[in-house]
Amino acid sequence: MLSPKVKHFIFKTEQSPPFSYLPGQFITIHFERNGKMLKRSYSIANVPTQNNYIEFAAGYVAEGPGTDLLFNLKPGDKININGPFGRLILKEEMPKRYIFVATSTGVTPYRAMINELKARLKVNPELQIVILQGVQKHEDLLYPDEFIAFAAQHPQVTFRAHLSREQESALGPHEHKGYVQHAFPDLNLNPTEDMIYLCGNPGMIDDAFNYLKEKGFALQQIIREKYISSPSK
Repeated sequence: MLSPKVKHFIFKTEQSPPFSYLPGQFITIHFERNGKMLKRSYSIANVPTQNNYIEFAAGYVAEGPGTDLLFNLKPGDKININGPFGRLILKEEMPKRYIFVATSTGVTPYRAMINELKARLKVNPELQIVILQGVQKHEDLLYPDEFIAFAAQHPQVTFRAHLSREQESALGPHEHKGYVQHAFPDLNLNPTEDMIYLCGNPGMIDDAFNYLKEKGFALQQIIREKYISSPSK
């Protein structure tokens, strides 16, 4: 388990040629429950390789059909997927600064982007990268050590965790009290230089999107992907 409610999954595809995708995209799982065909989508969490492995993180949802399927799998079990899908990807043209904002499992596509971001830092050493992860408590953080290491290796990278239900006295390095979308005033936003990525809870994304529009950001400067819970049927 990555956290008390989130589990990391690793699957090997049987596809030939190897499964290909861009960092930030997602796959969709198709399965049957009570005579109905259902589907659930998950962002790919690992960097693209040619070894046909797909990793993703899934949160536990009580009585959720996706949870029932995934959390009861055993090594060697098979699932049906298709994809990749999604436009939460790194565009070829680089801004002066990337700002990646996520809640909970919304941070997984940013994990998949780390190698590509390292390559872009080599091309443009002046590129700035900010990664903001929002969760309720410290134990809910996903992949924090990887993002902290990324920032430690590159002075152009900043990682901040925003904890909405943690006590101030319990905050550690890189941790801040409050909702992640409330971090924007600290960032000296610049609509002509920043590219913003938003992924996760729809409420966070709507709040952030409205704030950014008020600050003069154009639609093409904000890339969004909402994680919407499906009915438990």
